[in-house]
Amino acid sequence: MNYQYKSLSVPGGGFVTGFLFHPNQKDILYCRTDIGGVYRYDFTEDMWISLVDSVTDVEKWKTYPLSIALDPKYPNRLYMAVGEHNQSAIGYSEDYGQTFTYLDTPKNDRGLPVEIHGNAPGRSTGERLLVDPFNSDTLYLGTMFDGFFVTEDRCKTWTKVEVGPNDEKNIAFIGVDEKAGKVETEASEERPARIIVATSGRQGSPDGISRGPSIYISQDGGQSFQVMDGQPQTVMEGSHDHPGYVGQRIAFDEKYTYITYASYNIGWSDWNMYGCDTGKCSDGALFRYAFDEKGNITEAQDLTPSHPMTKVHSGNSKTGFRLGYGLSGICTDPHKPGFVILSTITATPDVFYRSSDYGLTFEPLMAGLEIGQIDFNVSYQHPKYNGKRSLIHWMSDIKINPFDSDMALFNTGAGVFATHSLTHDHQVVFESFSQGMEETVHLNVYAPVREKPGVIDVIGDYGLFVFDHVNHQPETSASNSQGNRWITAMNADFTDYDDGVIVSTLRGNWTGETKGGLVISYDNGKTFEKLPDPGPLNDEIDQAIEYLKTPNVTSGWIAMSSDCSNLVWAIGLPLNGDLVVYSYDGGLTYAKTNFLDKKGDLIRFNGKPVKIFSDRVDPNTFYAFADMEEGALGFISQDGGETFSEITMPKDFPNCLLAGIDSQQKYEIRPLPRKGGAFYIALEENGLWLLEYSSVKSGFHGECLSQPGHVIKRIGIGVNDQGELTRLYTSGTINGVYGFYLSDDGGRTWLRINDDDHQFGDIRSIDGDKHVAGRFYVATGTRGLIYGQPVS
Repeated sequence: MNYQYKSLSVPGGGFVTGFLFHPNQKDILYCRTDIGGVYRYDFTEDMWISLVDSVTDVEKWKTYPLSIALDPKYPNRLYMAVGEHNQSAIGYSEDYGQTFTYLDTPKNDRGLPVEIHGNAPGRSTGERLLVDPFNSDTLYLGTMFDGFFVTEDRCKTWTKVEVGPNDEKNIAFIGVDEKAGKVETEASEERPARIIVATSGRQGSPDGISRGPSIYISQDGGQSFQVMDGQPQTVMEGSHDHPGYVGQRIAFDEKYTYITYASYNIGWSDWNMYGCDTGKCSDGALFRYAFDEKGNITEAQDLTPSHPMTKVHSGNSKTGFRLGYGLSGICTDPHKPGFVILSTITATPDVFYRSSDYGLTFEPLMAGLEIGQIDFNVSYQHPKYNGKRSLIHWMSDIKINPFDSDMALFNTGAGVFATHSLTHDHQVVFESFSQGMEETVHLNVYAPVREKPGVIDVIGDYGLFVFDHVNHQPETSASNSQGNRWITAMNADFTDYDDGVIVSTLRGNWTGETKGGLVISYDNGKTFEKLPDPGPLNDEIDQAIEYLKTPNVTSGWIAMSSDCSNLVWAIGLPLNGDLVVYSYDGGLTYAKTNFLDKKGDLIRFNGKPVKIFSDRVDPNTFYAFADMEEGALGFISQDGGETFSEITMPKDFPNCLLAGIDSQQKYEIRPLPRKGGAFYIALEENGLWLLEYSSVKSGFHGECLSQPGHVIKRIGIGVNDQGELTRLYTSGTINGVYGFYLSDDGGRTWLRINDDDHQFGDIRSIDGDKHVAGRFYVATGTRGLIYGQPVS
């Protein structure tokens, strides 16, 4: 069966951490993302092309790029440093990223592969992987915890080089100043004479608290490094959690070297938190350096511009802070001497500057909605859905197209923006530039039996998108009547009948315009409103509800009865069984739910989680799975959620924990639509189970349906060719082959329905369409929301 795969599009959405244009070949542009791999821009089709669709779920670490590198002499070559901690590699392509070979990274002092993680703190800084511009066989690698390495045989062998007298371990970027020329090393290899690296400053700390120098320089081709003169001095005022500037990005032109800095002593940061992904900076700076022919610094000039709206920093004006926020993105134009662009990070609002005099003066081209013009051509990014503010943030990298001086890009925590009028004297226009980029984390996907909506998409950061059609992007995610969105949802529930009701657990947004809790739609997701909070009930529950008013706090897990009248809500994270409430009136009032063991005694969970599911037919019946020390326990409520009683589980049911959410949701539980008390449960290496409640046996009975050795990770239910709701979909490993599969015999045999080029990395949830035979939906943590359907 031949399948095609397409996106249910939510363009952009996630954190793009950096860009690279090829310096010598037109129309070659790549970007790296924190969890979504690397993309190449197709200038003919005007869209981004994912280069990691072939990565499987079991190798999702390949979709976490910390750095990318291009070979100036060979435009077809692309390198990327990828990994999830010590599971790391250098991905290498000779066909513009269409295919990759994975090469070994160096070993650290413990004999393990060096630690790399594209989604770790500090991911927003410059490139840590670099191809020597004079010798394509030589590459430089800066790691996050293990120091600086050089390879002279294209990643076959590596040599460690100490950075500074204390051997700095955490490298923030590497830069090569080509105008300094070349030098011969001891191995007679010609290398660039001047190499500059930024570090976290931990090893050079003067007191074990404040950061030491960040920038180190080599004048001998990277054989040795010394502290570079002329760095901004540490400001000790404010929080004392490792104050000091860390180099963010570097740029060069024919005269100068430019370095941006940020300081992250913000009250709770550690040594490794020195990127804008902390959400806050204490200060920033821009310095310009000039060198003489001997490599001595002749100028170290502070060019830090003021904010166009808040002329003084946001901190105490009596301190030594320059700004109260950071500076990061920096780029020069090779064809326009003196032309420099610069960005703030974590300013309110962030600013895009340009200069035509080598940074001596800067003109703000964009700042919030007050300066410049932004075309929010992606609906959910429009200010009316973002508190009437610009959603641009985490603008850590900006790049000018070396073959088009009017084109520049910048990254955000919500995708890419670009301008094609950078040099214009009149207003510069920016626009969303994320077509084809689906870099969001989708936690659950539901395809209801009822005709509308077509798909309910539970998503990290953006809450809940409701799709009426696979080709129609929703206008926005769940938002209130003022247009303010809620953010990250954990689940949603709905009935199998045409009542239009959807209820979801959503977080309050960062700005506080929305508060976390239960959010409901009565019109199939067109409009949403927040339900009243429970309380007062008891101190523990009341405190949990109060905490949900904090921005970006997980609200928990919700189940709704088949007639929409009864709700059962496990509040917060984890889904503490002592914090479960029920409502008999659709969420207007609540009372505490009690759980009883087989003896009828009240259970105290003490933080152990419980996950609730509604019966798809009987409005008074709910089920629960609790993760206890002895394994998974099953419960049933037949009084609308007021009381749950422990019931038996099958004797040979694996000792698996079923109540995880978000990144802890290892197993998928899928109720059978329009059938009471029946659940498919995907238990990975323990196979696919079907559990059904029996009142005669006072518990669940069931069996493992899949064959021994089959790994069933996710499970979805769809309609078969005869219109029956019996077709199953999974992601997993069948007969030793990973892929997507369907089954028409209850999971006993499977047919693979994807190929090696369409794997999509991290798979969080799967469901089948209930109306279109063969169509199914894949919620990924790598490539957004995907659907597959057969083609003739």
